[in-house]
Amino acid sequence: MDDETKYAIGDDYVMDDDSCITFTKTSDLYPMSWSLKKKLTHTALYGLVTYAAQLNSTSMAAPELPRIFQEHFGISKEVSLLPNSFYLLGIAFGPMVFAPLSEVYGRKVGVLVPFMISAIFTFMVACSSSVAAIIIFRFFAGFFAGAPIVSSGGVLSDIWDPSQRGMALGFYAFFVSNGPSFGPTICSLLISADSTSDAWRNPQYFCGVLNIILFVICEYACSETFAPVLLANEAKTLRIQTGNWAIHSSHDEWQLTTRELTHVHLLRPFKMLFSPVIFIIALFASYVFGVYYLLIAGIHETFYITRGWTGTVGTLPNISLAFGVTIGLLINIAFARAYGKRIRAGNGQPLPEERLPPLMYVAWTMPFGIFLFAWTNRNSVPWIVPCIGIAFAGCGFVNIFQGCLNYLVDTYRTYAASAIAANTILRSVFAAVFPLFTSQLFETLGVHWGGSLIGFIALAMIPIPFVFYRYGAEFRAKNVLVLEEH
Repeated sequence: MDDETKYAIGDDYVMDDDSCITFTKTSDLYPMSWSLKKKLTHTALYGLVTYAAQLNSTSMAAPELPRIFQEHFGISKEVSLLPNSFYLLGIAFGPMVFAPLSEVYGRKVGVLVPFMISAIFTFMVACSSSVAAIIIFRFFAGFFAGAPIVSSGGVLSDIWDPSQRGMALGFYAFFVSNGPSFGPTICSLLISADSTSDAWRNPQYFCGVLNIILFVICEYACSETFAPVLLANEAKTLRIQTGNWAIHSSHDEWQLTTRELTHVHLLRPFKMLFSPVIFIIALFASYVFGVYYLLIAGIHETFYITRGWTGTVGTLPNISLAFGVTIGLLINIAFARAYGKRIRAGNGQPLPEERLPPLMYVAWTMPFGIFLFAWTNRNSVPWIVPCIGIAFAGCGFVNIFQGCLNYLVDTYRTYAASAIAANTILRSVFAAVFPLFTSQLFETLGVHWGGSLIGFIALAMIPIPFVFYRYGAEFRAKNVLVLEEH
């Protein structure tokens, strides 16, 4: 339709000759036109929801837990690690359902309802009396927690334009990335405060209560952000107010069938993984994500091997990981400001390759930090030195992870949640598997060479952003999936 065939309905909508309405770009109802305060509120609240979901992923990673589980259930150390891994496997498979459903029924329903169900399964973990029940309930807690982890990125895509989105994602990533790093310390504190054999249940009660509190706050404070669903709701209101039953939105013209739900929406994240662009970027992000969880699970073990640190004290170096992540996010936000200026200079069109400079210039800090952590982690070297290495690793991790996320969001704008879901599936599998061989890695190869092994692999991946910066546009031009999605 030409502009001449459309006419305004108040300040918020325009309608064409078929009575199909769309938002005006200046409408207060249009999420990208919301006030800065409202946008920041939604970014922070969805960030906190995702923080809680991520915190739960390491809520059973305290150093004391294997001993308690062995005494309480008579299981080995390796089996005691499975509840965390199955939570992460749940996160891997949850996005295949919740990411596309958030694009059908809206972000608020697609995020908050599963988040509440995750809280219920977390309470079920706390009340379990067998290891099998713990593992099964942890899987489903993670499955439903996958909704905020993957779909909250779609919320940011809904409310921030490309010139501001990088800074918003950096602010949001502060909550997302620091959630897992605090899990072992919080878990250890909650367990050490209780001398009974049921102390392992305390972190699960804590995470369940936290989920419920955040659910109630978000239910009252958050609005729907997905414009097609918002517009469909507004069209329904206009039909009732005007008596014109022909008024509708493009979302109303779409009838979701079971076949379409299964073959298009539920399978879309998996189909996206067969895109060379998404697979390589997701593989890069997934490896560093797996290493991040390996470090979270292994830091207290390495400090026990080299310095004899036990209990909560052994988890305190995780704080340096969170510190490094925070510094990395500040660097990422600085790059995002520069990116925003280039977006405005380019008529507002996203430039995915311009998301890569943080990876190109800062990614080296991750392997450097791992090597520094590994080779200075000995009793003769002050503890602060390996902690500095951990901070460098955290800085590099978040710039790689965030750069890959930004690249995917700008490449797959309409289906940002599904693109992030594809990345989440792969990275969650890595995060679930890597911690399982932490003990074998550091006990068999030693802290020095065990750390060096993962450092060398990270070092080998550094050329990836340089290749994509140079040839990414050509790769995307030849990528049939990208052309179909736009």
